[in-house]
Amino acid sequence: MSIANYRCLERKWSAYADDSWEGAAPGTWGLQPRVLHMLRELNLDPRLTPASNVVFVRSATEAMLQAEKSELLDMCWPVHQAVIDELSVKTIICFGGTAGKWVREKVGANQLLDSFRETNARRWKSEAHGAANGRTVVTVTHPGRADWRNPAADPTPLVSRVLNSWDFNG
Repeated sequence: MSIANYRCLERKWSAYADDSWEGAAPGTWGLQPRVLHMLRELNLDPRLTPASNVVFVRSATEAMLQAEKSELLDMCWPVHQAVIDELSVKTIICFGGTAGKWVREKVGANQLLDSFRETNARRWKSEAHGAANGRTVVTVTHPGRADWRNPAADPTPLVSRVLNSWDFNG
């Protein structure tokens, strides 16, 4: 449904920037401002940056999908793989450990390349892993739980280092 809706739009769109979540102004609710912060810091347009949930069933928490999570992940992967291949995606950013672990397994990204540990009391860790084909998976703290606008919790510099390590000119 999301893909069909996207194709009908007359202009570029982003759920992070353009959707009203919980009745709030677009881009201002929950993790929206945190994701927009990262994209702004990386000079990326949210309307031109592909984004998706790892499973296409909406739920308030991962725990609500626990019984069917493995099946849903496997059912959704062909769509992700097709988008990654079609767009020649080099870097995949995953929100949270479950998504990161699953995507790393699917693309074979098991070499630790870089990491960031929060400097607050939580000390949560974000990591970048590389695959043999050069693709990188960056697993960052989930923006629904960590406020990336706080420098002590912001994994954006890690993502920036990974993105800037690519030679996009050749």
